[in-house]
Amino acid sequence: MNRILTLLILTLITTSCKKDIGVTDKEVNSVQQVLNFYDGECLRHKGFETKNGETITYFELEMSKSSLLENNAKKLKPHSGNIAYLFYSSLDDEKSNYNQVRVKINLHDGTSSEFSYSDKEIEEIENLMPKIDNISDLIKKKDFESVAKIFDKSIELETSQIAELFNNIDNQYGILKQSQFQGFELLDTNNFGQVIKVNVVQVREKIALTMVLTFNRNNRNLIAIEFE
Repeated sequence: MNRILTLLILTLITTSCKKDIGVTDKEVNSVQQVLNFYDGECLRHKGFETKNGETITYFELEMSKSSLLENNAKKLKPHSGNIAYLFYSSLDDEKSNYNQVRVKINLHDGTSSEFSYSDKEIEEIENLMPKIDNISDLIKKKDFESVAKIFDKSIELETSQIAELFNNIDNQYGILKQSQFQGFELLDTNNFGQVIKVNVVQVREKIALTMVLTFNRNNRNLIAIEFE
């Protein structure tokens, strides 16, 4: 009987231990950065889970009543990545407190979606962000020759093809005013293996378009530019 009780106690300890602890000032500020972007409401939870001898320390953001998320219900995965990025990148020296950021998105129709990102995955995006910003700047300057040089060497693409793409978009939707990072997805593909797909919203004179940049996850080279 005592042996059974001991095993039961050990199972409870090692399976899951969730604890909502008081937040720090930087965590409050990081949550606010998310709210500044998405508006709505955000419930916050933090704690740890231990399973099979491995401890995961996490911070969870539960989003609801966000018009931006409601209007992009089919793009919740990249937006969840943006939420995790906005929170984690604002933690500064408190990043080491967590090895996972969880995001839960509640929509008005009652559906919920849950996502999680490791600290290493978000750091990949942080390291990629200068290249993402540079591509947006080059496109705005119409320096398509420099954009072509960013592409992976395996992609046979001429500068004239890039120029034609963006000249057509300019003619149809107006001049590019500004660009805004709006999330990412980590995917496995048949042709290129592991890739990072980044959503960048281009605010143009007539309309806002979503530009999708696809990078090879191994070398971070650009392999595709598409519009949705």
